[in-house]
Amino acid sequence: MARGRSVATLTALVIGIGCAWPSPERQLLLDFFHACRLYDTTVLARLSTAACNPRTDGVVQDFDIVNVEKMAGDAARVVTLDARVRPLGGVAVRQRLTARLQQVDGRWTVAAITLLPASRTSPAASSALPN
Repeated sequence: MARGRSVATLTALVIGIGCAWPSPERQLLLDFFHACRLYDTTVLARLSTAACNPRTDGVVQDFDIVNVEKMAGDAARVVTLDARVRPLGGVAVRQRLTARLQQVDGRWTVAAITLLPASRTSPAASSALPN
């Protein structure tokens, strides 16, 4: 009985660790946004070719990956993010971003970060009564 319980505990532990480990895309973006927050140009040069300046671009405080789209035979990926971005001296706001990841010399790098345009019709405007 004790052996069955230990096998079940070990199985649950392995599954828990597997679920907690971030995907390669998430780990790269976590490292990139951390280096960007600190404006660590040495680390940014290793991780990306994308421009990142916290004074002009703001700071990504946290993010969720919405979608990962593989492109061009797995040599590139476009990752859609729902991020909380805090501009310099401002209040954090939710923004939708895309990150283009490219494989260069066997390692993944951040090639571009793009702010997606806001929807032309906000839910509040579309549900309002006509004047």
